[in-house]
Amino acid sequence: MSTARLMSSPVCLVENVNGSLSVCKHAIEFLSRINEPVVVVSVVGLYRTGKSYLMNRLAGQQSGFALGSTIESKTKGIWMWCVPHPNKEGHTLVLLDTEGLGDVAKGDSKNDGWIFCLAVLLSSTLVYNSRGTIDNTAVEKLHYVVELAEQIKIRSTEAADDEEEGEDSEFVRFFPSFIWVVRDFTLELEIDGKKKIRDYNLPRECIKRYFPSRKCFVFPFPATSHQDTTRLEILQDQDLAQQFQEFTGHFCDYMFVNSDVKRLKGGHIVTGRCECFTK
Repeated sequence: MSTARLMSSPVCLVENVNGSLSVCKHAIEFLSRINEPVVVVSVVGLYRTGKSYLMNRLAGQQSGFALGSTIESKTKGIWMWCVPHPNKEGHTLVLLDTEGLGDVAKGDSKNDGWIFCLAVLLSSTLVYNSRGTIDNTAVEKLHYVVELAEQIKIRSTEAADDEEEGEDSEFVRFFPSFIWVVRDFTLELEIDGKKKIRDYNLPRECIKRYFPSRKCFVFPFPATSHQDTTRLEILQDQDLAQQFQEFTGHFCDYMFVNSDVKRLKGGHIVTGRCECFTK
């Protein structure tokens, strides 16, 4: 029996205390006992956009990752839930729920950038969760991709003396696929007209460069009542809008089939033991 079956609820993988990130020893010990290939799905996005709910659905559970009903960010650091993969026998599905980005109360955007960077490096599929529509504002909020580009540029410059290829192409080979989930979608999918200047194009260029595999899912409102949307963890399926249930099902099915095993440089398949490189 897989070790992953023993994880009945999420555990903290990376603590975020006063802006300092540190790996939790007990989480690493658990990972080290997983000898089978891992499919690692991370979710990132602005705080209070419903990231944790999506991850619970991928785990096949109604609750698990903490859901908040206030405007404050509920998840702190990075939390991990290892479950048997529903479609791939002999594989473990590792779900990573990250702290909400853009919380002004935290007052440290650089800390957000490191959380985003960790999520990218750890995962084989990265889910970016947002709300409303995809327009200029939504793309600009994804400035963490630009910051990620700067981090990679620094690392690549350091490695240039030893690697002929240099730049960031070597990193992209094992970067995750990129899934953009738009919650409470109400508007048309279009980008507002705007003069093509560097600041406007940079986030888009980075998304295309670092995430060659990209897909978008849009979700309608989960329920007709605003009160219900703030307590999704206690709602039964019959309480949710039929269309929302269908879209959620399509999303989960796609993730189970198309999310690949985590690989490192050279195409090496990652097991739970290898994933301990986070430390």
